[in-house]
Amino acid sequence: MSKTSKNILGDQRGKIGKVVGRVREGEQMYSAAPGPRGSHATPKQREYRARFSAIVKMGKPLKGAIKIGMKESASKKHLQSPFNLFVTHNLRHTTYDDVTGLAVPDYEAIELSEGVIPFVSFEAPSFAEPLKVTVAFNGNVDYPGALAEDTVYAVAYAPDLSQSAMGIAARSADTVSIVVPSSWRGKTIHIWGFVQTSVTMLTEIEEYGLALEPGGCSNTSYIGTGEVS
Repeated sequence: MSKTSKNILGDQRGKIGKVVGRVREGEQMYSAAPGPRGSHATPKQREYRARFSAIVKMGKPLKGAIKIGMKESASKKHLQSPFNLFVTHNLRHTTYDDVTGLAVPDYEAIELSEGVIPFVSFEAPSFAEPLKVTVAFNGNVDYPGALAEDTVYAVAYAPDLSQSAMGIAARSADTVSIVVPSSWRGKTIHIWGFVQTSVTMLTEIEEYGLALEPGGCSNTSYIGTGEVS
């Protein structure tokens, strides 16, 4: 990359012939313009880009849920951002078509959360009420480590609209509901669930006795799919 003093043409930014101009900290800089992306990509590179693109596209409208579900594990265990952990986990959960060059998520395998908090048992989602998805569940509050005040999250995603919606309830409740926008009527959506606790717990570790573990989330459960009424 070359540097020059400012010239009579002023700051030059963007592609200029075969170079790209940019200004950084008051200095004019130039670098070679990149070639057409993918023009010489190998089949493996094209496949990776398709899988990556599919997961990033899906993840963007789900960032709120991903931040909750992946935050603790991402920062403590994986040392990366929640969104990057979501992408890393789910690249393999896509189906690639080498004829079209496109990839689509395998929704039943997608992970929105990672953790060890005791889970709840979800039933199939109900679409009986207009613009509302209701999910019954067993909170398993008697399971060791489960707390009645833990938060249950139900997350819905509409692929055709690239939009998401979320509902919350206490572990001690019987149901969790998701209210969705009117634009979702007639659209097929996918639903996942997980549990979060903010309580610090005592965890027994072999040979070391008890250790404090910060609050976190459970692993993701795929609840089901259906059409919004």
